[in-house]
Amino acid sequence: MKEAGKNRHIVDLLLPIALFLVLAASSLFLVLLAANVYQKNVAWEERNYESRTCLSYVTEKIRQNDEKGGVEIGTFDGVPSIILRQNFGGQAYVTYLYCYEGTLRELFVQEGVSAGVLDGQEILQADNFQFAQQEDGIIKISYIDENGQELVTYAAVKSES
Repeated sequence: MKEAGKNRHIVDLLLPIALFLVLAASSLFLVLLAANVYQKNVAWEERNYESRTCLSYVTEKIRQNDEKGGVEIGTFDGVPSIILRQNFGGQAYVTYLYCYEGTLRELFVQEGVSAGVLDGQEILQADNFQFAQQEDGIIKISYIDENGQELVTYAAVKSES
């Protein structure tokens, strides 16, 4: 009678090793694939966040100042801007929202004080930002992101209608 341990073949040793290597390679491939998908998703979310935050910020500022004569489209120091007027403690103040040198900027000053476009505080990176007055107190706000996609939102100034 033959002993059970002496009749082993090389296949008995190679099969578990090959199976382990296939499993390890599959696991590594799956991890690399998931990391690539995650990286693309994070990049897309970041671009989406920047674009939508810019539009949301301007829209919310318009809504905060929605009172008679509080919102208008004009120019500030030769740059197209949204002009928001407020009164605090009997003093008139103006907030200018405009895009200059690739950034959305905001400047809050007392009305009549001289200021320039460089005085505004940088809010977000934004280029190709445009404002347009539509009919019935609606302001069209458009933004072209770095991929060339145009994002548009509308803000209704209810106190004007």
